[in-house]
Amino acid sequence: MKKNIIIYLIFVSLTFSQTQIFFQITKNLVEKADTFLIFKVEKNEFSNKLIETLSCDLKFSGYFNVEGIKFTDNIERTKKEIVTQIIITGEQNQQIINIKVEDGLEKNFLYENSYKLTGDPRYLGHIISDDIVEKLTGKPGIAKSKILFISDKTGKKQIYQIDYDGFNLKQITNVDYLINYPRYLEKNKVVFVSYQDGWPKLAKIDLLSGKIENFIAKPGLNACVFPLKKTREIALVLSVSGNPEIYLADFDGNVKKRLTDNRKIDSSPSFSPDGKLITFVSDRDGKPQIYVMDRDGYGTRRISYISGYCTSPLFSPDGNFISYIYSEGGNFGLAIYDVNTKRTITLPGLNCEEIWWAPNSRHIVYSKIGKKQSLMIIDIFTREIRTLISGDFNSSSPNWFVFE
Repeated sequence: MKKNIIIYLIFVSLTFSQTQIFFQITKNLVEKADTFLIFKVEKNEFSNKLIETLSCDLKFSGYFNVEGIKFTDNIERTKKEIVTQIIITGEQNQQIINIKVEDGLEKNFLYENSYKLTGDPRYLGHIISDDIVEKLTGKPGIAKSKILFISDKTGKKQIYQIDYDGFNLKQITNVDYLINYPRYLEKNKVVFVSYQDGWPKLAKIDLLSGKIENFIAKPGLNACVFPLKKTREIALVLSVSGNPEIYLADFDGNVKKRLTDNRKIDSSPSFSPDGKLITFVSDRDGKPQIYVMDRDGYGTRRISYISGYCTSPLFSPDGNFISYIYSEGGNFGLAIYDVNTKRTITLPGLNCEEIWWAPNSRHIVYSKIGKKQSLMIIDIFTREIRTLISGDFNSSSPNWFVFE
């Protein structure tokens, strides 16, 4: 086994299916586990699409290097021909496929489950991948996640939704006025900035019915929404007092409390996952920088010192990092602030602007500045980048979420 790969087996139950396994890759999660897929299935369009999706999902997770796929009529015999770190097998029995994951070198079984071969083969592949990732890493998978964004693909800015891997592009809105910054709220509800009456207010759309209604519409600016489902609170920016300040509201659109009171501009708030902290951007020291404050508005401290221009801070879903954008001589890079060590690493040269974390706290989607804005996804550990969507149109304001 490679020296950089360590497998910890923690048995929390005598039942194999409930075994909790953590798969740790050292060197800041840069190393990947070499993985081979072996399938004994009825070869058809469904199984081909299922296996192709599973293979891509495992690669995109950042934890696996899929070396190959083999179809066989004898899984045990084929396994003996493969020397690799992780072997994933799938054996079909009528309309059931049994998935097994084992350590290819030490021959320990790591995970096993059965799945019905029904529905959308791509979505089934996503389910299997997310189950494997969670069982072997202790981290949530991202294969079932989706991304909201704004695009002028039809000539006017509208809200779109796309699967994390670039499939199933879907237009959400069809309006004649300017809209921006969609944020998934809960249960098929999306909040966004609407200029329907010529000024920025917050509207809410039901993804099932398409119905749009006002959400928060105070005089002046209504923007920068960040929902926290755990406490059913929203951090947002209002200028009802005459200056952009950060406020708290609830999921029903009721504004509860003002958190900042500053003659400068405070904006772009983001909750920590436990709701105890809020990071935001402010020019109170002369130039836009990143700050963190307690949820009641006290205890404000600056965390960015790498550039004269820093913006768009976001807590990672696990609370370990704060990402933000910084200026680097006319270009824009991505900074990752480690909450525990208080150290900052930079990913320069991305030419990025709006950003959002994936549910796994490993990937970030960002809008890339260019002749036409495109959406890109970066793995902050391996620094691998893939294109989510691009073309002869602009795509911006991404919001990565798990559909409920």
